[in-house]
Amino acid sequence: MLEEYEQLRNVEKEEFAHVVNTLMLKSFILRDYYDRNAKMMRASKEYSFIERHLDLVSNYLSLSGWIVNKDSSRGVISIKNEYEENHLKLDLKTSLVIFALRYVYETQNNDDALNQVVRFTSHELMQCLINMHLIRQDKRVSYSSLESSYRFLEQHNIITRISGDFYEKNLTFYINPSIAFVVDYEVIQSLYKQVESLPDEEIMEDAE
Repeated sequence: MLEEYEQLRNVEKEEFAHVVNTLMLKSFILRDYYDRNAKMMRASKEYSFIERHLDLVSNYLSLSGWIVNKDSSRGVISIKNEYEENHLKLDLKTSLVIFALRYVYETQNNDDALNQVVRFTSHELMQCLINMHLIRQDKRVSYSSLESSYRFLEQHNIITRISGDFYEKNLTFYINPSIAFVVDYEVIQSLYKQVESLPDEEIMEDAE
């Protein structure tokens, strides 16, 4: 591993440090990302670098217990700790948002699409939360209350804002293919069946 690293040019060593830190910070690196300034999808230089030096990056991170996974079909590079450590504890609202977005991604994503993203809005998400009985119609959460959840998800490359602010009803965003690695769809289906059986008063009470 050290020999392979030393063969890198200085500029590549700097890029190596950058992509490793980005992967550790975000948990996911996407092959394609949305450039808001150009209003188009672009290929990720970070993804390409890791793809070219996958063994080097994998071996380096494995020293501290991290496993690097590259899913070419979805265009996602992710990391997971083999000791099941460094897990983030999410609040209820963020957990339910992830729950709903995972369900939406599975049901609306086109596997044959060039960019495996799903375009969605904050308003559609609110309706989805209601339809899935994750929040009650008479105790609807405000759009602004979901701002911290949206910010967290974008920081980890799970969603990408297209337009609007995170606290607005007209927020438009992409659900990225990385959502598929956050929670298995089989788990979503099982949890959804359990949620459907709950009385309305037990749904989303703690998220207000």
